[in-house]
Amino acid sequence: MPDHLSWNELVRPDGIVVEPLGSGIFRFSELALIQQERSNFYLVQGAERSCLIDGGWGLCSDLYDHFPAGTTTLVAVGTHSHYDHIGYLNIAKHRLGHRAEAHIFREPGVVATQAWPFLVDRPCLAGGGCIDVETIKQNSCPLTGFLDDGEEVDLGGRVLHVLHTPGHSPGSISLFDDLSGTLFCGDILLEGDIYDDIPGADRKALLGSHQRLASLPFSQVLSGHGQTMDRARAFDRIERYRESATAG
Repeated sequence: MPDHLSWNELVRPDGIVVEPLGSGIFRFSELALIQQERSNFYLVQGAERSCLIDGGWGLCSDLYDHFPAGTTTLVAVGTHSHYDHIGYLNIAKHRLGHRAEAHIFREPGVVATQAWPFLVDRPCLAGGGCIDVETIKQNSCPLTGFLDDGEEVDLGGRVLHVLHTPGHSPGSISLFDDLSGTLFCGDILLEGDIYDDIPGADRKALLGSHQRLASLPFSQVLSGHGQTMDRARAFDRIERYRESATAG
C-alpha cells in the first residue's frame, strides 16, 4: 500500500515549474506530483493586467514568488472547478468563471471538486505516494464575476475571447487569444484521457464543444494537462475522440 500524506505535509514554498512559451505566455506545473497527474495553469501578460488561467492543485504556499517580471495587476479565470485547477485562484482579487459552477468555486469541498472519490488510494505524488483525501483543504475562491459565451477578458492590448464549452463539466469555458493564436481549453481537449463519464460530464455536449473549437483560427492549443498541441495534432485528437465516443 502506498504512503498516504496529508495535504498540509505537501504544501511548501517551492516546487513550481515555470515554462516561458513566448508571446507573454507562461505555463506552470507542480513538482510534488508525478508527471501524469500534474495540471497546467497559465499566466498571460497584457499591457494593463495579467491573467492567471486555472490554478493547479495549490501545493505551493506563495505562487507570486514564481511570477515572471512584468506581471501586472492580476485577474484569474477558472476554466472549470475540479480540484486540480482551482488551487491558486484565490490569490487574485478578481476571479472569473462560469456561473454554472459558481457554488463549487465558493465552497470547494472534496466531493464537489471531484477529489473524492477520484484520488482515493490513487498514487499521484512524486515517489508514488497518495494524498489522504480527507485532509485536502483548498481555499475558497468565490467568483467576483461571471463569464459566458461571447464575452471578453480585456488585458490591455490583448483580449481573451470566451467560449462556453461544456462536456467535461457543465461550466467549462475556453479562451482564445487571437494575438498569439492560442486556445486555452482546460480539460475539454487534451492528448491524454478526456473524461466524459464523471459527474457533470456530457459526451454529446463535449462533441459539440469540439466542433466549436475546431472553427477557431488557432495555431496552438494549451490544455489543462500535457504538452502544447499544434493545429494538426489538435484536429487529430478531436477526430480520435469523436470516433471513440460514437463507436457502437
